Amino acid sequence: MYSPALPLTGWIFDVYPTSGGMVVWIVDAEGKSHRLVDPFQPSFYAAGPVAALRQLAADLSRMRLAAPVGMARRQEFWTGEPRDVLEFILLDPERQPALLRRLAVPRPGITLYDCDLPLSLSYCHARRVFPLAKVVVFPNDAANPKFEIRNPKLRFEVEGSAWDLEYPEPPLTLMALTGQGDEQGRGAPLGKLRSLTISCEGETTTLDEGDPETLLGELNTLIRRLDPHVLVTDWGDAFLVPALLGLARRAEAPPEFDREVVRRRIRSAGRSYFSYGRVVYQAPSYPFFGRWHLDSRNSFLLKETALAGLLELSRLSKVPVQKMARTSPGSAISMMQLDRALTDGILIPWKKGEPERWKTAWDLLVADKGGLVYQPITGLYEGVAEIDFASMYPAMMVHHNISPETVDCACCPDNAAPEIGYSTCRRREGLVTRTLRPILLRRQALKRLRDAAFGPARERYDHRQTALKWILVTCFGYLGYKNARFGRIEAHETVTAYAREKLLTARAIAEARGFRVLHAIVDSMWIQKAGATEAESRDLCRAIREAVGIAINLEGIYKWVSFLPSRVDPAVSVANRYLGAFRSGELKLRGIDLRRSDTPPLVAEAQQRMVEILAQADDLAGFAARIPEVLEVFVEYAWRLREGQVRLTDLTIKRTVSKEAGEYKTNSQIGLASRQMADRGVAVHPGERVRYVITDADARSAEDRVRAIPFLAPDTLYDTGKYLELLCRAVETLLWHHGYDHGRLLRILAERGVIPE
Repeated sequence: MYSPALPLTGWIFDVYPTSGGMVVWIVDAEGKSHRLVDPFQPSFYAAGPVAALRQLAADLSRMRLAAPVGMARRQEFWTGEPRDVLEFILLDPERQPALLRRLAVPRPGITLYDCDLPLSLSYCHARRVFPLAKVVVFPNDAANPKFEIRNPKLRFEVEGSAWDLEYPEPPLTLMALTGQGDEQGRGAPLGKLRSLTISCEGETTTLDEGDPETLLGELNTLIRRLDPHVLVTDWGDAFLVPALLGLARRAEAPPEFDREVVRRRIRSAGRSYFSYGRVVYQAPSYPFFGRWHLDSRNSFLLKETALAGLLELSRLSKVPVQKMARTSPGSAISMMQLDRALTDGILIPWKKGEPERWKTAWDLLVADKGGLVYQPITGLYEGVAEIDFASMYPAMMVHHNISPETVDCACCPDNAAPEIGYSTCRRREGLVTRTLRPILLRRQALKRLRDAAFGPARERYDHRQTALKWILVTCFGYLGYKNARFGRIEAHETVTAYAREKLLTARAIAEARGFRVLHAIVDSMWIQKAGATEAESRDLCRAIREAVGIAINLEGIYKWVSFLPSRVDPAVSVANRYLGAFRSGELKLRGIDLRRSDTPPLVAEAQQRMVEILAQADDLAGFAARIPEVLEVFVEYAWRLREGQVRLTDLTIKRTVSKEAGEYKTNSQIGLASRQMADRGVAVHPGERVRYVITDADARSAEDRVRAIPFLAPDTLYDTGKYLELLCRAVETLLWHHGYDHGRLLRILAERGVIPE
């Protein structure tokens, strides 16, 4: 397994640094894993005065971190002009962190490039390979069939391209691991590992708590016998792997997750960060070596796109699968931009040095307005068509060549964006444009393949196109992100300026054809016209597409759609709070109770049943006719609450913690639940969720108002009145336009004897 004969045919399974080079794992057609070591010294560059470069070369050579190679010419990103730079090689990939610490010492006049690129990306680019590529591996001296040097430099012949729509996949064996702890608290199990369930190749085994050495021995026996390539865990990073490592420390019998010896330490704390208006928590990472560890609870991409989407992005971004699983879509598109820059010979600056241009207050008012939103006209409507621009922002970035280095171009002043006046270059295609164009075309092709396929193939194509959708969604945000390698706020503002113009144009065309615009938000419009046919709506889409140069599609026609007001002020409409049923039978729900994570499961279940009843209506008359049936469901769930016929877990409220428990100064429900957890030694980090039940919302003692889930007793009582209030609110959302407010719903409950008169 560790010294395979070359040549070797198989798939590149994983790539990571080791002393003096890179470990490359190959899985062959029989599913056998092979470990190769390829000597590798990545290049990086420095520009500046000759004397300063000489001093830098002397310092790095003396510390045996890097060695100068010679002068080279590479393209500078912002100007597009060639630049003379001194090329270095990193002597040992494992010492890249030490190199970066040394380079962080200020050196006036020196600009550094390519020095902090992910080593897997540098390696894949240098060897012209990518994760999951099917390859034949040769020693570099292929003329010598008896090449017996321990670590020969490798040469690869690759079958196909990362951009092939169809590609062979390696024969992988998956093993699922699920652990049960003492309690369920913040989502992940808590306390000691009580049992471990292992499923692989149709075989399921449950190992109960007992002697740690016995449990670990049986686990290792299964791993050796079944030899899985992938271990898929439930809460693996947050609970299961550290729990098993804790057992291993006491039993002195480490779990054989890795195919090579690895010294691990137990890490219990991940990181909390702020993203798109919310605090996010990411558990500590426990990757395996020679196998993949995929934690279904610690991977956004795995949850949203399944394994097929994860592999798709790994191939395209050159990010190994385990790393990709714990990476955001924004990081994936950033890696694809880095790869494009390397391919095009563009120098990648270590630290972004392009500040935002100075603007007056008026300039900011004009430019920094974001997307255009027409607040909805609240009400219940029928025959409404929804039309959406297809991948609007990335499509505009390609169509108008919007990239950081092409915006505010001096050579093309006549090609200016509306309102803000930033010009975009016609002579030089931008890096972002070159990166996005093939992604847009690929997603279109995958959607066509999905629509023509059936069964598992259809599902696989859908997961792959969904993966691309997520990186297209985030590419615009990264364009304005202050720390993005290829970000620039002026490019971000140029995109939104074009978007506003195109939505205005679309609205004008729709109204000229007799449609009434009920709502519009950034890239979507809801329009209505008495007697309009589906063909007429599609013809409108064609007219808009011809006028603005961006594809716009008919999302569907609603049998009915309800635009809801704000809960705080019913006189104010809300852009993202509506529900409707398409003629196709599909539901579209935004901002209502069952879409919110803090809605108790019982209330969400009740509202889901009510929505499904209303979805059977073909028009507004049918909607009204089904209200009595909706009210029957309402009364049924109210009686269940009143009679105590619900499980406490069905009343759980999940809220995301935004700060440490001690930082909550008021006795809010989430603050109380967080402090209960902390007082009992369970840390809930910002970005994690705390789960609790409302026991008595008005109790004199704050401690009695809520109870965190791990500390519920079998006889714990819940606040019936508070949960009836939440149920009423869910019904009010659906029937608001027919006058069913909170007071009227309470009167119905009183008439049915659920609550006193």
